[in-house]
Amino acid sequence: MKFVRGIMVCLLLSIFARAQDESAPEHFQRFSVMPVIAYSEETELEYGGLLVLFFKPFEGSAHVSTIDLVALGTTRNQYGFRVSPDFWLLADQVHIPSIFRLYKWESSLFERGSRGNFDAIDTYERTFFKGYVPIELSFGIPDWLPFRYGPVLDGETRKNKLGKIIPEGREDGWFLGGGYRLVLDKRDNRNWPTKGYYTAFEEIFYGGNFRFHTEELDLRFYTPLFWRTSLALGAYFKQSRGSDIPVSYLAGPDGTDRFRGVDCGVWNDNQALIFQMEFRRPLFWRLAGTIFGETFQSGPYFGEMLKRKMHYSVGFGGRLALNRSEKLHARGDISLIDGKHIGLTIDLREAF
Repeated sequence: MKFVRGIMVCLLLSIFARAQDESAPEHFQRFSVMPVIAYSEETELEYGGLLVLFFKPFEGSAHVSTIDLVALGTTRNQYGFRVSPDFWLLADQVHIPSIFRLYKWESSLFERGSRGNFDAIDTYERTFFKGYVPIELSFGIPDWLPFRYGPVLDGETRKNKLGKIIPEGREDGWFLGGGYRLVLDKRDNRNWPTKGYYTAFEEIFYGGNFRFHTEELDLRFYTPLFWRTSLALGAYFKQSRGSDIPVSYLAGPDGTDRFRGVDCGVWNDNQALIFQMEFRRPLFWRLAGTIFGETFQSGPYFGEMLKRKMHYSVGFGGRLALNRSEKLHARGDISLIDGKHIGLTIDLREAF
């Protein structure tokens, strides 16, 4: 593949919103807008923008609900649209952090497994709609226990123009999954946590043109250090089981939140394990900075995965606060993967 390596620039042309002034509590920031222009060898010129809508806490709620809208296009006629409603309802007893994607995108296919080549072995155009809706509930849970539970729905429908290697019909079709999700969340802030912990376990069973199931375990820990610097630690494990797993649902890095800077689909296999560490510090005005390190490995099963040499990534990032009262940032990260590949990532909110 042509990996993202040369120049990638985010032009913060304007932010059409004011951060909430602590001296004026009657003011509530309703939205933030940020145009984005970027370049990579993979997409050529990429353009678009993001809009974040903020809703005042509903009656009895302590959390601000949001809707993220992201629209992207490239000079290679690739298009994507993402909507992420994140609602807190019924006095925070219901949390729905959903996400919906509609994309027409040229994607890369990689050799399976972490020992595979870093370059793409084929490309294909995929058009897909994907919806992910977890419903986290806290009914019957005492106030002192930060536990939530509930069902998860996840599904996708896709149509591809196949490359030379992907078998005919292998990636076309639809599937719908249902499962459950368990969460322990004691973070002091969901957008910029500096202390506390977060644990989530999720299992989903899929049916349709593909039959498989996935399991994910997400562990995070945060603690303040010194000079307003905080430490974030994360561990993530995923496994996909079944004889008919779509390529995009194999376990591996997503390149945005998990093992930043690689293309989604690199080194995927049935199981993957990722460790993350990050130092975060506010700087001045709306700016903040981070230094991070990540390790990753995948394999057909856990024992084989532990025998292999870990891939690693180190890097740094900049943050721009779009909403200072909610500590919501746009982020840009630059990473060095395995000491030889440069990766760049632009997104909303922290990686973990």
